[in-house]
Amino acid sequence: MLKKLSDYFINRGALAFLFFLFLSADLVAQQKVTFSGTVVSADNTPLSGVSVTVKGSAKGTFSDAHGKFSIQADAAARLVFSFIGFVDKEMPARDIIPPFIVQLQVNSSSLGEVTVTALGIQRKSTGLTYSVQKVTGKEITAVPQTNFMNSLSGKVAGMTVSTTAGLGSSVNVILRGSRSVSGSNQPLYVVDGIPLQNPVQTVQNGSESSQDFGDGISNINPDDIESISVLKGASAAALYGSQAANGVILITTKKGKAGVASVNFSSNMTLDKVAYTPQLQNAYGQSGAGSELSWGTPITNAPNNVSDFYKTGRTWVNSINVSSGTDKANTYFSYANTTAKGIIQNNDLTRHNISLRESLKFLNDKLKLNGGVSVTNQTIKNNPNAGFQTNPVLALYTFPRGLDITPYKNNYEIFDSVRNLGTQNWFITPTAYNQNPYWLLNRNDYIYKRNRVLLNLGLRYDLTPWLNFQLRGNADYIVDDNNTKLYAGTTPVYGGLNGAFDVANTTTTQYYGDAILNLIRSYGDFGINATVGSSITSNSQNGQYANSNDLSIANVFNIQNMNKSLNSSFGSVSEGIQQLQAVFESLNLSWKKWLYLDLTGRTDWSSNLSYTPNDSYFYPSAGLTVVLNELVTLPRAITFAKVRGSYAEVGNTVPAYVTNPVNYVSNGQIVFNTTAPFGELKPEKSKSLELGTELRMFQDQLSFEFTYYKTNAINQFFSIAVPPGTGYSSRFINGGDIQNTGIKIMLRYAQKPGSGLRWNTQANFDLNRNKVKSLAAGVDQYVLLQNINNYSNILKVGGSYGDLYGQVLQRDSATHKIVINSDGTPAVQSALGYVGNANPNFRLGWTNGFDLQNFSLSFLVDGSFGGHVMALTQQVLDGYGVSKASGDARAAGGVKVNGIDAVTGNDVNMVDAQKWYTTIGGRQHATGEYMYSATTVRLRQVMLGYSLPKKLIANSVIKNIQLSLVGRNLWYIHRDAPFDPEMSLSTGNQWPGIDVSGLPATRSYGLSLNVTF
Repeated sequence: MLKKLSDYFINRGALAFLFFLFLSADLVAQQKVTFSGTVVSADNTPLSGVSVTVKGSAKGTFSDAHGKFSIQADAAARLVFSFIGFVDKEMPARDIIPPFIVQLQVNSSSLGEVTVTALGIQRKSTGLTYSVQKVTGKEITAVPQTNFMNSLSGKVAGMTVSTTAGLGSSVNVILRGSRSVSGSNQPLYVVDGIPLQNPVQTVQNGSESSQDFGDGISNINPDDIESISVLKGASAAALYGSQAANGVILITTKKGKAGVASVNFSSNMTLDKVAYTPQLQNAYGQSGAGSELSWGTPITNAPNNVSDFYKTGRTWVNSINVSSGTDKANTYFSYANTTAKGIIQNNDLTRHNISLRESLKFLNDKLKLNGGVSVTNQTIKNNPNAGFQTNPVLALYTFPRGLDITPYKNNYEIFDSVRNLGTQNWFITPTAYNQNPYWLLNRNDYIYKRNRVLLNLGLRYDLTPWLNFQLRGNADYIVDDNNTKLYAGTTPVYGGLNGAFDVANTTTTQYYGDAILNLIRSYGDFGINATVGSSITSNSQNGQYANSNDLSIANVFNIQNMNKSLNSSFGSVSEGIQQLQAVFESLNLSWKKWLYLDLTGRTDWSSNLSYTPNDSYFYPSAGLTVVLNELVTLPRAITFAKVRGSYAEVGNTVPAYVTNPVNYVSNGQIVFNTTAPFGELKPEKSKSLELGTELRMFQDQLSFEFTYYKTNAINQFFSIAVPPGTGYSSRFINGGDIQNTGIKIMLRYAQKPGSGLRWNTQANFDLNRNKVKSLAAGVDQYVLLQNINNYSNILKVGGSYGDLYGQVLQRDSATHKIVINSDGTPAVQSALGYVGNANPNFRLGWTNGFDLQNFSLSFLVDGSFGGHVMALTQQVLDGYGVSKASGDARAAGGVKVNGIDAVTGNDVNMVDAQKWYTTIGGRQHATGEYMYSATTVRLRQVMLGYSLPKKLIANSVIKNIQLSLVGRNLWYIHRDAPFDPEMSLSTGNQWPGIDVSGLPATRSYGLSLNVTF
């Protein structure tokens, strides 16, 4: 059913759907009267987005950007005008005679934008004691992404978003710097007040090659999102306790609205083109027959083997949602289909999303019941490998210059008459590092399927007008089915003689429930908002796997054909069960609308702390806000001013089963535990201080926000070796202090709505400074990434999180000149040295939006300044002699250096190009010589839209039609590195700013159609 619906929308969808609805417009009854006018504020400023409804019915509309509205109703009907922050207004429809002005008055009791905070509690932003940044659903869906979190890049101050190559791949989101050594540094995701599990699907192929098949957050339909609130600091997230060390992403979904019935259809198509490819030389050929290198004699014609490899990617998203409601019941339903093709052959993604949400009111509106279900079905095929092994990109780039890859492209498989099957055709014997890229694309199949069901139910009862009780429950059920086929002919390292087959089926389940009592009361000038509650979260995982690196019969891919005596393994995924119980409370006190005090506390009981005396932990927070404009008289130009400060302690969960490790069974054998029990385990804790101010001027047109923060993450979790003779090889300890300090500045200008050009702009600035103040007792350094190919990621006291270490050239101690060996090669230090850190010095983002009549234009420019990244792809290309740099050096007679002869002490000014690049380039050589500035400035996003004039659709069921041209990552205004620094080998803690033969970034161009009925 889903597939048929998907095909309908893709193949016939947009045009057939619109054609049908245009024809059906004539069937609509025309017996009602059309009433129109303009809605304005007390100072006659037009108000956009005002809800205009016919009382007692589901019929309604919204005022446009100029405050104008038009609605059909019976002459005897009454119209209701409502808008956040203003007093509702009700009037007889017959009184509205054009040109009619409806003036709404500010609701003094509702001043300040409503913000969704922890546990889904709505608060007025006026009294918040911490920083929260909000992003609307419209901003998220402006340019379609297979993982919508990529849309937040450059829009949220203090947020870093990086990703790997591939459709729907996972993202690494960091708020205010990394801090956890062994745990996750990613934020907690919360949807409509319920924590969401975010499992990442990755496959490790060799020591530093991996595939990414997405994360949990990418499963959400972005068209269902109403808004996202980013809680960056500990104070904002404190009510989530041991889950909140890295901040919280709060997602509020769309729901039906009372008095408004609408159907929204959108169709978005984008084309993805490669943004860059490596610069290769065309002057020197293969080193000799059968050689992988290109240090040969000069050539005149070198075919372009790269240009035809990359395809034009395509992403097509079709979505429809229906919402309707009365004052007693609201309904929201949506379906979305995403199909995408990557920039390499056979890389595809298909995703279906269905959501249904219902809200009901009973017992004179005292009892409110809401529930919902969301279903996701997703298939990703052949996301590319990143890294040195089984990587089609690396083999493509290093293919000897002067040779034509076309014969190996058209005939990647040749028939082996002896074995009676097809096998790999390549110019050398295939190895783990060098195989025919077209064989890898066509004969290495990776299929990852995910089915996910989210169920939620909530009940709220108003005991009194100022006291309510609510119960909420959620079930999140994920089934991952992974299938890998490597055909015979793949290098035997991975495919054996007859091919390899891996299957895995994993079920991940999370149950969440909470009970909350809320009190909202005022006594004259004194206000109180209190919450008391309890929650329970239970996570479990189970499944089965089977893999064989050499099948019994070639290319027969089933479990029965696995060679059980050779390179095979079978088993069950350990049933990991974790449970977190909590009691929490919050108290917000206000006085005369100028003083706000926030106090929160949460106590967590975690099953991961079993076998320790530390059965519970308490996480407090306190904050204070002073609204200056309510306290003292300020200049008339200043409409709002406040200062705020807060302190909080939050935690980061610890791994399961480390307090009492046990033996286990693998492949029919008992594996004895070698890790000592850790009975004194404590969860990681972050202590955070935040200070800030907010200022709005000229009737809120100009606003300014400043935040300073300092966070110290203590009780880090370390695994260290133990001396022999203890019966164990390793043990765990707590310790360490990693500090992040930084500032955030936001400046925003919003021009008042009017008849002319309207301009909105926002600039974000943030910087973060990270310092490792201490590690565990007796530990002076901790290796996050082991030395594999002469690079490592190491934490040292006095250093910073993300410090990279690599092999560098040896320099003379007296002159600091490069030491040149007697054979003419540069000398290389044996030990790794510090070479840089990928984290930027600061970031800037600048968003602009323009509206003129029916046209709209928006664009985002952002930049990351400072930091250094490691380009290992470039290193390999230099070592193989295929890079433009290696060719230019040969043409120039060598590489110019400031060197010194190791034997004679004489100056050396020129080194043979091949000796230079084969020493520092290639794999496992001088990685420290391939550090580049991470500074990048780009035109991140552009959208040009046109809305069809209302008069053209006034007599149809269509309320609005908007057509937009969209683009993303269109222009690198400045980029020093040979790759996009936002791309990385992996989204884990170990691989920041390291490029190991990943796919290039892309530029996206597209068209978006949005229709509202």
